[in-house]
Amino acid sequence: MRAIVCVILCAGAAAAHAAPSHEDLEARAKDVRARVGKGYAVVVEDPFVVIGDAGAKALKKDTSGFMHWTITMLEQEYFTARPDKIIEVYLFRNETTYRRGAKQLFGDDPDTPYGYYSSEHDAIIMNLGPGAGTLSHELVHPYMEANFPGVPAWFNEGLASLYERPSERDGHIVGLPNWRLPELKREIRAKTLPDLATLLSTTDDEFYKADYDAYAFARYLVYYLQEHGELHDFYEAFRADTDDRTGKAALEATLGEDLATFEPKWRAWVLEISE
Repeated sequence: MRAIVCVILCAGAAAAHAAPSHEDLEARAKDVRARVGKGYAVVVEDPFVVIGDAGAKALKKDTSGFMHWTITMLEQEYFTARPDKIIEVYLFRNETTYRRGAKQLFGDDPDTPYGYYSSEHDAIIMNLGPGAGTLSHELVHPYMEANFPGVPAWFNEGLASLYERPSERDGHIVGLPNWRLPELKREIRAKTLPDLATLLSTTDDEFYKADYDAYAFARYLVYYLQEHGELHDFYEAFRADTDDRTGKAALEATLGEDLATFEPKWRAWVLEISE
């Protein structure tokens, strides 16, 4: 079933949207070098053009190491289609240069100290100072655009947040428990977390403006699916279900039970996760 769905969906996507060639990327890299000027190194790490302000040696280490591993793992696990446009990835060495660069290059005043994906500018802009977890998070978004048009924010951010602390298990990328867990546990214990049906039905605007920790809620629902070997099957079922874009039907089918019986077990399971 999984193979059939993938062949049908991905063949159509590939036919409609061709990813930029390596030659296209090299040409863009040349243009970027001229645009950003001295102080930045520029390399191609297919399928991205990467720009950094910490020198050519540091940029090469970041792109050929962690970034290359993340791209390889994400493509292996989920994404058969690469972004159909050139995405520029800006890696700044600390928060000061990140904020200055975002302002100078894009006119942005970031509302996060870590980094963000701008579909408007076709760019990932991030601060490497706290570590590379934000990079692996943000790399999910352009791939999701190319492979799952119309994906709701809860799953887009849930999967991306899962890989804020990435690792490898049996040749597959996995996410490990991270800093979002304590707040989620607090909200579960305080009974301030809404039910799963509410999370799944949120609009993008409602998700980003939620008065509860929607990122943590989504991350640890996705984490449950990962730890029970059901995440890939859910992803494929959800992507194929054009009738229900909330994910409720795909989730219940993957779990083999409805949300009403699953949710109490999920909440108890979250509270038992080691921090």
